[in-house]
Amino acid sequence: MASNLWGNVYYKNSFAGILSQEAGGRYIFTYDESYLHHSLPAISYTLPLQVEPHLSEHGLHPFFDNLCAEGWLKNAQARALSLRRGDRFSLLLAFGKDLAGAVSILDPDPIRKIEIDHNDPDNIAALTSRSSLSGIQPKLGAIKEGRVFRPAGRDERATYIAKLSSPTLPDILGLEYITTRACAALLPKDLVVEMTLAPLQGISKRALLIKRFDRSEDGKQIHFEEFNQLLGNHSDDKYEACYEDMADFIIQNRDICLRAECDTLFRRIMACILTGNTDAHLKNFAMEHTHIGLRLTPCYDLVGTACYRQYQTLALGIEGIRNMTIGSIGPKNIVRLGKLFGLPDKAIMLAVSDLASRLNRAHSAVKASKNVDQHIKEKLHQQIKKDGTEYSTQLGLTCQRSDKAAQRTKDLSASFGRYSWIKSTDGFSL
Repeated sequence: MASNLWGNVYYKNSFAGILSQEAGGRYIFTYDESYLHHSLPAISYTLPLQVEPHLSEHGLHPFFDNLCAEGWLKNAQARALSLRRGDRFSLLLAFGKDLAGAVSILDPDPIRKIEIDHNDPDNIAALTSRSSLSGIQPKLGAIKEGRVFRPAGRDERATYIAKLSSPTLPDILGLEYITTRACAALLPKDLVVEMTLAPLQGISKRALLIKRFDRSEDGKQIHFEEFNQLLGNHSDDKYEACYEDMADFIIQNRDICLRAECDTLFRRIMACILTGNTDAHLKNFAMEHTHIGLRLTPCYDLVGTACYRQYQTLALGIEGIRNMTIGSIGPKNIVRLGKLFGLPDKAIMLAVSDLASRLNRAHSAVKASKNVDQHIKEKLHQQIKKDGTEYSTQLGLTCQRSDKAAQRTKDLSASFGRYSWIKSTDGFSL
C-alpha cells in the first residue's frame, strides 16, 4: 500500500478524488477538479460537491468507514495483510475494488503483498476479488453462469453475494431465506431482494446466493447508501439510533426524498417485528441515489434472529427508548412509532390491517420453501404466531381510554385482531 496511506476514489468509472490519512489520524477527502467541472454526482450525501477538502478528525469519514468489511471477511483480510483488524483504511485500500454501491477505492502504489492461504478455499475465494462486504456472516462475491454460481474473480464485479454457513448460528442460511420469503408475502407491493439456496462452485455445497440490487445484469454499478451512512454514523454506531431517525431523515430532506416512503419504511419495520428480525439496524436499510433523488432500495438482510434465544433485543429504539425486547413491543409502541413516522391514524390502521390480513400468506410462504429443515421453519412459524397473538391481546387492553382516543384504538384493535384467527385457522401443525 502507498506508504503515506492515500487512495484514488472512483465513482463508477470516473476518478472522483483522493482519500488520504494525515499524521495523527485525520482523514481528508478532496474532490478532483475535473470531476467537479463535469458536474458529476456527489459520492455521498454527507460529502457534497465542493472545492474545499472534507475533513474527518476521528477516523474515516462515515461514508468510507461503512464500506469496510466486517466480521469474518475483515478478519481474513487482516490475516492476509498481516495487519491489525482495526487498521480500517489499509484494509479498504487493499480490498476496495468491489464495494457496496458505485464507489471504488484503489491503492495507486501497493507495497504490501496479500498472502492468501491456498489450503483454505473459502479464504482464496473471499480475498481474490479484492472486495469488501459489511456484515458479520461469512460471505463473498459471486457470479452466476447459467445455473451455476461461482466465486467472483479478481477483475470481476460480483453480481451476487454468497453467504456461507456460520459456525455460531446454526441454520442461519435457511432462516434468512424463509424470513425473506415471509416478508415478501407480508409486503407484496414492496421490493425484496431475490435469493436462492444453491451450491457455490468449489466452496460449499450450500450457500445463500443473493442478487445484488446495486449491480445491473451486466455488472454495472448502481449507487446507494445505508442509513448509517446517510445519518453520518460510523460503522460501529449502527445500533446507536431509533427507528424514527430514518423517517426524520426522509421528512427533513423532502426536496430529494418522498414523504410517502415513510409509510413504506414503517411497514418494513412492522414486518421485521412480526418475523422476529431483531437485528434490523441502520446498515440494513438503505436509499438508492437516482436521477430524481433518494429512494428506498429493496428490502435486504431479513433474518428472524429472535429464533435464537440470545437475540431478543431490538437493534434500534423507539422514541428514545433503547434495548427493548421484542416481546415487550405492544400496540402503544406500534401506534406511537407510526405517529413518529408522520403517519395519520388511518394510514397506521391501514398498514396494520394489511399486514394482519397477509400473515397466513407469510406462513404459507415459509411452509412452501424448499431445502430448509422443518425445525427451522417451525421456529419461524412460532415467532410469527407469538407476536401476532400478543399484539391482538394487548391491543384489546388499550381500549380503556377517552372516547375519541378509544375509538381510534378500537379501530386499530380490529385490524390487529385479525391475528387472533391465525391461532385457529392457519392449518399449520406446530
